[in-house]
Amino acid sequence: MIPLSSLGGGAARPPAAGAPGLVPLGSLGGGAPAPGGAPPPFMAPPSGAPPTMAPPPGGPPGSAPPADAPGGESTPAEKKSEEDPSTTLAEVGKEAKEYLDVLMPISIPHNPEDDRPVPKIARCLEDGSDLFKIFDVDMHKFDPKAARKTYHKLQAILHPDKLGREATPADQARFTKLRQAFTVIMDDQMRAVYRQHCYGIAGSGGIAAQGHDNALSKSLEMGRDLRKMGEDRAIVLHKAAETGWAVKTQDKDGRTMNQDGRKQAHQFNLFGDISSSDDEADLEKERRSMTIAQILEKSPKYADLFLEKVKPIMLDPKISNAAAGGAFTMLEKPEIEEFLNQGPKSLQKLLRKVRASVKQMNWAMTTLLQQKESPWRGLEVRASLVEHGTVKFLEIMRSAIAVGKFSAVHVDEFAKLLDNMHRLYMDIFERRGQELLRSAIAAELQVIYVLPESGGRLPDGTRIILQDLQARADLNGKKGTVTGWDYFIQRYNVDVDQEDANANQNLPANPDLMSDDLDDADDDEEEEVTTKLAVPKKLMVQPKNVQVDLTLPLKKLEGMSKDWNAWMNRPRSVSASQDAEAVAAALGPPLQSMAGYLQEAASALAAGVAGGRDGADLIAFECRESLQGARNLAAKLLGEEPQEPPPPPSMTEPPPALVPVKADDPMSRVLKEAAEVAAAGIDIKRRDKTPKKKKDRSRSRRRRRHRSSSS
Repeated sequence: MIPLSSLGGGAARPPAAGAPGLVPLGSLGGGAPAPGGAPPPFMAPPSGAPPTMAPPPGGPPGSAPPADAPGGESTPAEKKSEEDPSTTLAEVGKEAKEYLDVLMPISIPHNPEDDRPVPKIARCLEDGSDLFKIFDVDMHKFDPKAARKTYHKLQAILHPDKLGREATPADQARFTKLRQAFTVIMDDQMRAVYRQHCYGIAGSGGIAAQGHDNALSKSLEMGRDLRKMGEDRAIVLHKAAETGWAVKTQDKDGRTMNQDGRKQAHQFNLFGDISSSDDEADLEKERRSMTIAQILEKSPKYADLFLEKVKPIMLDPKISNAAAGGAFTMLEKPEIEEFLNQGPKSLQKLLRKVRASVKQMNWAMTTLLQQKESPWRGLEVRASLVEHGTVKFLEIMRSAIAVGKFSAVHVDEFAKLLDNMHRLYMDIFERRGQELLRSAIAAELQVIYVLPESGGRLPDGTRIILQDLQARADLNGKKGTVTGWDYFIQRYNVDVDQEDANANQNLPANPDLMSDDLDDADDDEEEEVTTKLAVPKKLMVQPKNVQVDLTLPLKKLEGMSKDWNAWMNRPRSVSASQDAEAVAAALGPPLQSMAGYLQEAASALAAGVAGGRDGADLIAFECRESLQGARNLAAKLLGEEPQEPPPPPSMTEPPPALVPVKADDPMSRVLKEAAEVAAAGIDIKRRDKTPKKKKDRSRSRRRRRHRSSSS
């Protein structure tokens, strides 16, 4: 079935002036012809011109006017058309293709001057044949596949683009007639109406057979009505989706009754759950494949995203006051009702973004709940409160938007949500700063051990570049990873990066694109074949054959510097009892100094990467000084004593072996006793959980009970 909405236009949309093959309403039953504009075939010209082409009122479609029609006077039908232009099918200002509506009556014009022979297979559209004969289908057992096959066969003949010439008005009208017939026969309701009026219904209350033309007119009229109903319903639903609706009843005097009969929020879904992020499904996929290490790495990004989404709410003038140094102070009595009413749709979108960010962050927090390395331990409950509060307020917010007013319930719920959101914002802000400071301290250990003159060997996992290899000069420039150090022969164990075998295939996918010279390769001279040695997976090299790849430490320092600048410029919350200017003056210079240290270290490493083999020697001192200053300042801001980093791994002394604890050691005895106590406690709990079996009654007792019952 072809949906009526796909046929274009509104119900009974009139065709354009000048569209070929269209009949005015006046010619369909006494209506008036078209008013001014370009005169289409069989329509009256504009007022003032002699109506030489206008059909008489009530005449059949396509009939010519009488020869003795007065030249300068307009007929009553023309006057009626000028007064009421809506009674015609012509409309000025649109193209004709917009008015070739398949649900409107269509006639095929015949011009003797430009008359062309019609294919025999297409004459059924003009000789009054019924639709079932046109499409060669059985009206009792309708086959849509057979009808569609016939339609495509006729379409290949009648389509204006497949005629091989410029289509005439008759050709366009004939093709529109075919589309009209196909639309009627493929729609179940329109086909049923056509069949009833074309062949009739026997018996009392039946319908007499009216023929093809009248049956087609009835089915098209019903199609226009259905399309009009669909458009009206779409308009009503659109208005309801924007403003909502209420069930109202009126008494006999027109007064509104049942004022409290409005639909509740759960009875309609005017504002559906629209995700704040288009890739929520992708995030769900990403969660399933992430390991604990990856979650620890990405959880700071989730926290930064939450702080960024909550910031517009925290900085609103009705919620907080701006303070010195980019800080803000929460109002004692925020103007929540005014804040909700100033932009409910914008607030709804903002809360959806907050909901998505806090869901992602809360998932990471709960996943890392048992990990000691988690920087968010203790914030899981507060994050859950914010998540559930946001979801709940978004649900009750729909009814307020539909009604257009926020009640006291909305104000109270948003006040609770705002308080939890502010507390979580302060905790996340503080934890994020502490995490960045500890990362700055750890960054020194990751960099100074790989710089020259560190006094030790490279740690395991360091990325290196092979150089000055004489036996395997083809491996110079290859990258690898240090996996160990042999203390006896003083060499590094290196895992060499392997190249993808399919990455360097330059042959075209299509063999026909290959050069013709390959066909005559046998006749040419034989080329020299060089044997390419395989790249080993593991290699042992001396320290002089290793150059440290500073790209990875550079990326980490640049990312840390970027995150620090973003955190430093993010607004912090200051209580009303604190002096915002004093806090800004105390924290401003140290934070700026930390940003300077990180930026200097990153710039030094970038210069070392650009310097090549001797770059690390040139920037070693400057990089150490910058990282040392960042480490001391970070320890001071954390309230700790600065500690010198431990020495790098030695090149001559292996790490101390693990010595088993002696049996007579007091510590071993304490650990053994603790293990025995724990095992005993587990055994007791297991025994308590085992169900106790009921004791079987003795045989003599059963006999006594049996005797007493029988007596």
